[in-house]
Amino acid sequence: MDSSTAPPAHLFSWVDVDEHLARLATLGRWPEWLVAADGWWDCLELVVDDGTDQELVRQWLEEAFGAGSAAQHEGVLMLGLDDPRTNQFTGLRVQLSIEQEVPDGTRRLPLLREKHITRHLAEPLRRPQRDGFTNDVQVMAFHSFKGGVGRTVHAVAAADKLARRGGKVLLIDADLEAPGISWMHKEQGGQCDFSYEDFVTLIQGDEDNGWSSAVDIAAKYLPNQQVGHYTGGGRLTVVPTSRRVLLGPPRIEPADLFAPGRSAYLLTEAIAALGARMGADTVIVDLRAGASELSAPILLDPRVQRVFVTTLSHQSLAGVELMVRQLGQKAPAVQGLDPASSVIVTQYRLDVHGAQAEAACSALAGALAATIGRPTAESADGTEAVDTALLVQPVMSPFREELLALPSTWDAVLRVLGSCGVADALDPILPSPTPQLLLTGGPPDEGKARTDYAQLRRNLAQTAGELIHAEKKGLSSTGGFLVTDPLRRLLGDHRTELPLALVVGAKGAGKTFLYSKACAARTWERFAEQSGVDGVDLRAPVVPVLESANLEYGELEPQDLRDDFARQYGGSANFDAASGRSISDRLKSGLARLDGQNELAWRSLWLECLAVAAGVEPADGRSPEEALAELGKRAKAVFVIDGLEDLLQSLDAEVKSTALRVLLIDVLGWLRSLRGRPFGLMVFVRRDLVTWAVRQNSGQLLGRYDRYALHWSKEEALRLALWVTAHAQALPTPVDLVAITELSEDDLVQSLVQVWGWKMGTEKSREARSHLWVPAALGDFNNQVQARDVVVFLAKSAELSGSYDTVEDRVLAPGAMRKALLACSKNKIESIRAENREIGELLTKLERLETQVTVPFELERVGLTVQEADTLIDSGVFSKGTDGRYWVPEIYRHGLGFNSERRARVLWGG
Repeated sequence: MDSSTAPPAHLFSWVDVDEHLARLATLGRWPEWLVAADGWWDCLELVVDDGTDQELVRQWLEEAFGAGSAAQHEGVLMLGLDDPRTNQFTGLRVQLSIEQEVPDGTRRLPLLREKHITRHLAEPLRRPQRDGFTNDVQVMAFHSFKGGVGRTVHAVAAADKLARRGGKVLLIDADLEAPGISWMHKEQGGQCDFSYEDFVTLIQGDEDNGWSSAVDIAAKYLPNQQVGHYTGGGRLTVVPTSRRVLLGPPRIEPADLFAPGRSAYLLTEAIAALGARMGADTVIVDLRAGASELSAPILLDPRVQRVFVTTLSHQSLAGVELMVRQLGQKAPAVQGLDPASSVIVTQYRLDVHGAQAEAACSALAGALAATIGRPTAESADGTEAVDTALLVQPVMSPFREELLALPSTWDAVLRVLGSCGVADALDPILPSPTPQLLLTGGPPDEGKARTDYAQLRRNLAQTAGELIHAEKKGLSSTGGFLVTDPLRRLLGDHRTELPLALVVGAKGAGKTFLYSKACAARTWERFAEQSGVDGVDLRAPVVPVLESANLEYGELEPQDLRDDFARQYGGSANFDAASGRSISDRLKSGLARLDGQNELAWRSLWLECLAVAAGVEPADGRSPEEALAELGKRAKAVFVIDGLEDLLQSLDAEVKSTALRVLLIDVLGWLRSLRGRPFGLMVFVRRDLVTWAVRQNSGQLLGRYDRYALHWSKEEALRLALWVTAHAQALPTPVDLVAITELSEDDLVQSLVQVWGWKMGTEKSREARSHLWVPAALGDFNNQVQARDVVVFLAKSAELSGSYDTVEDRVLAPGAMRKALLACSKNKIESIRAENREIGELLTKLERLETQVTVPFELERVGLTVQEADTLIDSGVFSKGTDGRYWVPEIYRHGLGFNSERRARVLWGG
């Protein structure tokens, strides 16, 4: 018997017996013959099937409560109780009652302690008959296990934030024992004509077992209880707890409403109906703390968005986690249908409680995930794990001293909350704002022609499809490009001095594309100008040395740039620079003949390649160093190198490692020492090549050039998505391409609403937010999203959206976006195989597993060694959990064909 079903250490009374039986029923440890159990002060009544043998009952009681717990005394079956005053057997009489008729599942009510103990306790409560509330009103309930943790503060902040957005909010103080909002409202001098207690009382007395009379009466008085002044149509109405002057326990409780013939969810439905009558789109309820039946009827309605507030204290954390898990078992939310529960962690300091906060978030996310039920098999598409991972991320609300002693009045409290930015942390869990298309010059023109979404989708599918391999056409395309922060830093740091830098990035990060755009600009000055970076006055031609074998040419080829430079500065009017093939052949010859230990020879060969690319091939006994030094007296140039993986092919020889290491360190160092610094050199290189070639201090080398590394953060991935869609002329309301690089993150997110909506469903749906879902689905565990993955995702989503002709509020249909993730995942794995043989072979091994794998998993389950797993961790393909199990990011999981246990592990939650 495990600890969860072990009997209590002591049985003193029927209360202990009742509690343990309820626990067994909840866990499904309930015999078939036992219909129900009820504990009384003088006996334990067991309702059993007809024909149940008393000895069978005794044996089960012995098993459930421990050996020696049940015995016959004077012909009566007894369950022993602990009484240290005597050695005699004392206990509770066990009375067996025969089931006369099949029960109806015994009408179960949304309470923490149910009236009857039956096998049905192992099942969730029966769902409400209707999905959602009247007029799609959203009901949010704030709860905490302990008082004094900031629950009311965050409820008020949320209500104020929604009203400032233009929302209509009804704020109810339902803490019938220790009201907080009511005191603030009264101290402000606010009207208190109608209260929550009035509302519950009127519902109880409704002759029709409904709420209509209570709503009618409340609607007459509540307009007088509006607070604050909100522009943009916002409105906030307060419903205090009570109108009573004297303190005392509540005269009526929510549980008093559960009369026969009434809906088990009468209270929440009445609250939503009141909100709808008042024109509110959101009702926020501040509940009584603790495991209280005063709060249970609201918390146990899965249609309510349940928000729990906790500090990092053990009592508060453990209580909230247990409460969340219990509510999840009794009233789970169906993903996509019901709002997900949330937890706010507050009153902590990152500089002191960082590790503690991280551990708490992990535990709370696990508890929250257990409250979410998956959609039916028919509606599931395999991407729900991403939504779950995003929806269960706890919200962090750091400590502020100003919140320790709040003022008494409503307005004064809001000023403090505003100065502390409390509401800003709540954005991830607040209901959707009304989308406002920024940068469009105002509201849409009603006379404007209907948007042709089918054409926009075709535009995006075609343009994004062409951009998937944009690096191939970088020289042949006249299109622009998105200026990212690494490029802006690269150009900005070299306004007066030419760059000597590594541009590091994974395959698909845009290295070759950036290389080709630098070549297409022809000069460093022009490249800066096209990138919107001013103050660069270095008229240095761009001279390609090596290029990728995948590069496609139009009117301009890399050889054209080499020839132009050679004719102008090479010293002979009839001399053309060596071809890229000739330079590549020199390097391949070096790999065949040079010693892997001869670093000086490799430096000389690399410098020779730079010289011949510039049309000054060393002759007459001159060394490459002398040829370049002489050239530097009459010309400036920025050399660019790409396609190193084509040259090296596989990372299998010391001579290759030496060749690359010398280029990355020694050649750059020699150019840096050249008097006057006439030459720049940009080497576009994969990160794994750097770490392979520079085995000691590679971190230091990468760190030196990290400012220019092609990292695609969440924000940059979103910016790329908007840029590609705008470039494709696929936006319903166009956005200036140049302006995209300057958008704030909030404006960027808002501008993307017309691309993929606010949520991965309708705006009123309970799905994850689109701008969080996309980078979470495409990102790896190194906190990276590759540019190519974003473009592949847009192309496939746009293509698949063509069959969603009823979706006319966005370009990309949510269903198409979910289906596109599988195509992106397969493309990602194929790209990795082409990029990195070692990682590719491990991925192939995982693909070929004969049995189904569910994430997270034990390492033995997939047949990899610890060393192989560590390699995948370094590459962002694996992440190891605190329990020793391994996770796979969604961008790999789908392509590998792995299942997900419940939620994905993602790095970006808000």
